[in-house]
Amino acid sequence: MQLKISNLAVGYKQKTVLSEINLQAKTGDFIALVGKNGAGKSTFLKTLSGILPALSGEVLLDNVDLLALQAQERARYISIVLTDRIDVPMTVREFVVMGRQPYTTLWGKTSKKDKQVISEVCEMLNITTLFDRKITELSDGERQKVLIGRALVQETPILLLDEPTTHLDMENKAILINNLLKISKAKNKIVIISTHDINLILPKINKIWLTDTSINEKLQHSDLNDLFQSEWIKYDTNCQIFRLI
Repeated sequence: MQLKISNLAVGYKQKTVLSEINLQAKTGDFIALVGKNGAGKSTFLKTLSGILPALSGEVLLDNVDLLALQAQERARYISIVLTDRIDVPMTVREFVVMGRQPYTTLWGKTSKKDKQVISEVCEMLNITTLFDRKITELSDGERQKVLIGRALVQETPILLLDEPTTHLDMENKAILINNLLKISKAKNKIVIISTHDINLILPKINKIWLTDTSINEKLQHSDLNDLFQSEWIKYDTNCQIFRLI
């Protein structure tokens, strides 16, 4: 599948945050969306997912106009994990099952396939043991993994994650990034991750989308030299990491 974003502008009624966005991605792409705080990364992801309306432009997945779809139908194409804290009076099992809503019956009954998908995802994320606990009882790191689990069981061709490694320790960050990379390849997904853990994710991605006044695709690591434009940080092109000066 091919994702094509053409002349997209995102923002709010009184303010355009990013404009003239022209990007392409295909199944199997593992993309890092990077930029300074306040550069519009979250606004861009929320617009792709339909949480915010686009100000102008077009987003096509093959011949499907994603911006024109109703929420229930769009949920079969795009899933998203945000940084918002969840405090709902539900168990982990109930919350993760919600990710299968685009496929369940009118009464929310889960099928054998639904249960299999949920089981596989939760085992991969190591959250099966949390099933009977309330969301409000979880640590921030546990909640983050549960949010990602709900998005993964949605089985969409496009997966958007807004700083998914937030609240995770270093080992769990590495495990998550590697699992997402495997999923993007094995399940033919387009995975787009907004992240500040740049050094951790750089070796794994095949594309970089850099936010400024627009979003530009950076195919060469040398393009990262101007990411921060700071006298305190420099990109080491030999080691392919950012260093403090």
